[in-house]
Amino acid sequence: MPARAGSVPRVPVTLESRSPASGERLGAVQAASAADVREAAVRAAVAQPLWADVPVAARARYVRRAARVVLDELDELALLLARETGRPRTEAVLGEILPAVAGLHALADDGPRALADRRLGRARLLRVGRRAVGLQQPRGVIGVLGGSASPWADPVLEVAAALLAGNGVVVVPAAPLAGERLHAMFLRAGIPEDLLALAHGEEAGTALPGACSRVVSVAAAPARGAMLVLEGADVEPVSAAALWAAFAAGGGHPAAVSRLVCVAAEADPLLSALGDRARRLRVGDPAREEAEVGPLRSHEDLARVEALVAEAVGDGAELVCGGATAVPGLSGAFYAPAVLRRVPPDARILREPAPGPVLSVVEAATEAEAIALVRVGTAPMDAGGERRARGSVVSVWAGDRPKGERVARRLDAELAWVNEHGVVAPGPALRLARHVAPRQVASRPARLGGARRLPYDPALVRARTAAARLAHGREAERLAVLRRDAAPLARAAVRVAWGLVRR
Repeated sequence: MPARAGSVPRVPVTLESRSPASGERLGAVQAASAADVREAAVRAAVAQPLWADVPVAARARYVRRAARVVLDELDELALLLARETGRPRTEAVLGEILPAVAGLHALADDGPRALADRRLGRARLLRVGRRAVGLQQPRGVIGVLGGSASPWADPVLEVAAALLAGNGVVVVPAAPLAGERLHAMFLRAGIPEDLLALAHGEEAGTALPGACSRVVSVAAAPARGAMLVLEGADVEPVSAAALWAAFAAGGGHPAAVSRLVCVAAEADPLLSALGDRARRLRVGDPAREEAEVGPLRSHEDLARVEALVAEAVGDGAELVCGGATAVPGLSGAFYAPAVLRRVPPDARILREPAPGPVLSVVEAATEAEAIALVRVGTAPMDAGGERRARGSVVSVWAGDRPKGERVARRLDAELAWVNEHGVVAPGPALRLARHVAPRQVASRPARLGGARRLPYDPALVRARTAAARLAHGREAERLAVLRRDAAPLARAAVRVAWGLVRR
């Protein structure tokens, strides 16, 4: 866009993408200005009404094509995510790419039904020919703000849901080169170019709310969750689940946990199994398939992890395993998965989780104390219905499953599991609900009158009142109502029938 006379031309800002493992420059993109974002949103707004007129079943076919494109490019995409985000290559496949493929197909399969018009209410006496329909109307242009917790799956699925719902989209990714691949993937699937825009940089993210009809953000860091281990829990599945929950993606995925609270009777066998498993995890180059733990995002994060762990140890915690480590040939900030036991309940590391693979274990004397410790620090929905730091997750482990379910209901977590620790993936209907505005359309035959019109018709009002008493009143009074108001009811029914015949 040319600069206006007398204005100072904007100097393009280049954003570099560098490997957190080696510092190697992987590529660069141009940052978008607020004006760029507004211009992209205007183009999307022009294209959006035509896209919204495409039947939702046809829009779903584009979503399926996008899933096929992802599978076609799986190996290249896995390597890109490993190099740009530091996620181990295998983890990128299992935790980001394949869930995105499955989610795209779920949206394409279930989306048309979730977005279909729904008849509201029931056909009632004297309402023949009338109907009310609930619509899921596109919002216009959706801004999607990506985040580091899920640099591929979350933005892909949010963009797909917004498009499936009939919107235009402006997406600001957290990983620039992965964002370029996301944009190209949807275009290759056939999405009109003006309908989906890509913008990079902090200024672009800040400009989204003013340019778009609605902004859906997956950028907030997850509220690091917790695991609660009660008496009788099976040590092996608990330790296996804790290993994934605490250390996958360096402890930064949406279902990550930073603390494990257990009753003292379970602590020794659990810590022994957990320590053995954590020591066997392989720290290395994320681009290599054998690596299970990649680098932290920066050396500043490494320094913060070391400081928090050292402070916890100084307060009485014990470092079972883990710590800073070096990987030959790489200059990244690597930290072997750490397990801390006997962490004091008031330790700072519990309030400010370390930005790396660290699991803090708190031992409680009783189950009641353990439950109380888990409840402290969970982040439920706030009064406005927004998730605080994307909400909290908790898993409860107990030999007695019904007891575990009772405890899970008492916790203030947004999502709780019992005897498992899963992934955070809203279903298609919930994801689509972020991208539509519910509307209602009511109609009746043009020649059919009603009671709510001036001047009021006393006979029709009496008939409507009688119909309400028959439908909702006391059963013992219904016969009396029929005897008293049979004539007005019959005349009203004739009027309705005559109106339908004349329609």
